[in-house]
Amino acid sequence: MVAPSRPHHVDSGFSAVFRNRIDSLLVAFDCVTLAVIAVFINGDEGLTAQLISVCGVILTLVALEMAGLYRPRLTLSALDDLPRLAAWSIITSGTVFAFSRPGVSIVRAMIYAALVFLALFIVRAAYYIVVRRRRRRSPAARRQTMVVGDGLVSVELIENTRALPELGLDVRLAVSDNPMPELVATGVRVERGVDDIRAKATEHGIDVVLVSFASGPDSAMVAPLRACDELDCEIYIVPRLYEFVSLSPSMDRIHTIPLMLVRRDALRTWYWKIKRVFDVVAVSIALAVLALPMTLIACAVYLSDPGAPILFRQKRIGRGGRLFDMLKFRSMRPVPEGTSDAQWQPTDRIYPLGRFLRKTSIDELPQLWNVLCGDMSIVGPRPERPHFVEQFASSVPRYGDRHRVEVGLTGWAAVHGLRGDTSINDRAVYDNFYIENWSVWLDIKIIVRTVGAVFRGAGS
Repeated sequence: MVAPSRPHHVDSGFSAVFRNRIDSLLVAFDCVTLAVIAVFINGDEGLTAQLISVCGVILTLVALEMAGLYRPRLTLSALDDLPRLAAWSIITSGTVFAFSRPGVSIVRAMIYAALVFLALFIVRAAYYIVVRRRRRRSPAARRQTMVVGDGLVSVELIENTRALPELGLDVRLAVSDNPMPELVATGVRVERGVDDIRAKATEHGIDVVLVSFASGPDSAMVAPLRACDELDCEIYIVPRLYEFVSLSPSMDRIHTIPLMLVRRDALRTWYWKIKRVFDVVAVSIALAVLALPMTLIACAVYLSDPGAPILFRQKRIGRGGRLFDMLKFRSMRPVPEGTSDAQWQPTDRIYPLGRFLRKTSIDELPQLWNVLCGDMSIVGPRPERPHFVEQFASSVPRYGDRHRVEVGLTGWAAVHGLRGDTSINDRAVYDNFYIENWSVWLDIKIIVRTVGAVFRGAGS
């Protein structure tokens, strides 16, 4: 008898981050370990030293998390983690120790850093032993798993998870539109509908999705997997020609089959959550600094045509298809709203001041208010008008996928010159590349390149 599945849900809040993506229990053990070491080292020192020690504990935990050392893994091995654990813990803790004690010898700082690393390694090794044992003994400690694929690799994944319960996986469902007899013979429930992975993962309370090989084209799996971006589950993909694939620190394995983790960092990491905080702070400062220049620009726009509005408002599509009014300084002669919404690049209506505003991207400054209101982000895919979104969604592959995140003042496509009358297909590819590969550093690179483009006058 098959045990009833627990319901699943979409959760884009902090709870989703700490449920499947971060091993919060290991974080807690490391936090206690670092706190004990800090108290032992700084027990007789003043309040300032204690506060610096607390900051050191936090920084070390953050560094380890960003290195991927708190991501729940299938194959648990403290020796596999050792190189990264040594590098990140020694560098972070040693730097903080030296900073908190000006003039301290390098030898003493290195001894402290080595002590921190050794303690964290021992805690991790002991923790992994307990977790592996619990996974073997208790089915409740295993995560509900779904295998997607038609053939023998799917069968091997199922058999290996049964033979190795310490992986912590319990395969409850196989999804295949053309299952081989060997897959059916495993006894795992088989359902059709590879194009609707999200609904099946939600219905069956799936924690882990293993994607192997299907008889159809791999490209058919892109949209269904992207639809799972905000689901509280982890997705692993068996790479093609996996016999030649070497494991990297971000990968996992089931027996000898390597698995690539689908990052999905956008929307699912704590540092994505603070992207909005950065937007609000940065835009608030920018609006305060630019208040006078924007007032002067508004006066110039008004004097260029006193009978026309200073700000140009236009409906654009934001995250999830939501409509909002995007603001710009008017750079064209006004026309009826319906005409403007359906014209692609009406350059014949641009007046001399407007040409300067567009060349320098000054016309975009009012969108700082859109960012402050939450309609946009500083970095993200550029928003488009509903009329063209409808056209592109049906004619450009993966165009709709770019609306998974907030649209932006600037973006990866924009800094590569994909603005104005350029390839829509290339824009969609670049925007989706940005989402799949998002990181704090990628946002910083885009902002720096945008500033450079503005100074070069490379606007639209």
